[in-house]
Amino acid sequence: MPNQEQIKRMSDINDLIKLIADIDRRTFFCKQMNRKAYFRFKKKLFFVDDYTGADVYPYGSPNGFSHGGNMWQLVNSFRKFIITGKCGELRDYKEIWAYSYEGCMKIRQKAKEIGFIESVDYPYSFDDWMITY
Repeated sequence: MPNQEQIKRMSDINDLIKLIADIDRRTFFCKQMNRKAYFRFKKKLFFVDDYTGADVYPYGSPNGFSHGGNMWQLVNSFRKFIITGKCGELRDYKEIWAYSYEGCMKIRQKAKEIGFIESVDYPYSFDDWMITY
């Protein structure tokens, strides 16, 4: 059974997921199903996928998970934070995922506010990945 701190961290992460699902590219939101992803505790922690609606066990293989490897890594980072309280990471959470600078900063500020990351700073630059001739 989860303790009160884990339930609080899960609620905070769910708020972060809602923010991610509401801005820019809207990752973790399925328009066809009008559903957002979230975490929930049954006897164990599960991630409820926005597209499939499946309870995905966030350990090991991503059965029932409708996103790619970077998102699976993010879900696992969320899981570790919920269970242990140790900071996670928003690896590559920048323009390469089709999020604006403003959107990224909102996400990062919320993540810092809940203790998921330690700093909102990261190298955001369109020029980093643009080929120039």
